[in-house]
Amino acid sequence: MFSYICGEVTELGNGTVTLDVNGVGYELAVSNYTLADCQLGHKQKLYTYMQVKEDGISLCGFASQQEKTMFLRLISVSGVGCKVALAVLSGMDTDSLSLAIMNGDTKLLTKIKGLGKKTAERLVLELKEKVVVDAAQLVLPIAQNAEIKLTQDMQNAVAVLCSLGKSQADAEKLVDAASKLGATTAEELVNMAFRIN
Repeated sequence: MFSYICGEVTELGNGTVTLDVNGVGYELAVSNYTLADCQLGHKQKLYTYMQVKEDGISLCGFASQQEKTMFLRLISVSGVGCKVALAVLSGMDTDSLSLAIMNGDTKLLTKIKGLGKKTAERLVLELKEKVVVDAAQLVLPIAQNAEIKLTQDMQNAVAVLCSLGKSQADAEKLVDAASKLGATTAEELVNMAFRIN
């Protein structure tokens, strides 16, 4: 219903922000990262998600569209509601979360308060494919600025990509990014390169 709400920050609570919009105060449930982004008396734009349930209506707010996108992915997982999703977003920034899910790092995920092993495993299982692009966007700029050292498997993957029309430089960057995302064999590197391209 609401895409975003823009107003003056009048209250900061424990996991909540109140925005005054023309005399109406909207209380939004937020992550720690969004809470830290808000300052009393300042104008703030928060992207929103409204949940309507039998026992009430709740409004969640996000300082960035990226955080809202990750929140929507999280609540699409069976057993993950708004409260758990906000707890996950409070425990880890979206870039780190994307990489942890992409790499299947359940040990790191379970360090987030309120996130058990089974839920962490479900997040990895159901979201791994969806966060590939997020993780690649984080890794590719690093690959472009760094001197790339290629293993034998990486060289083989580059050769395959070049034979399929990629330039040497582009192929090396893609393979390096794929390697940073956890691919190791030539086949895995090629497949991952195509998914992040």
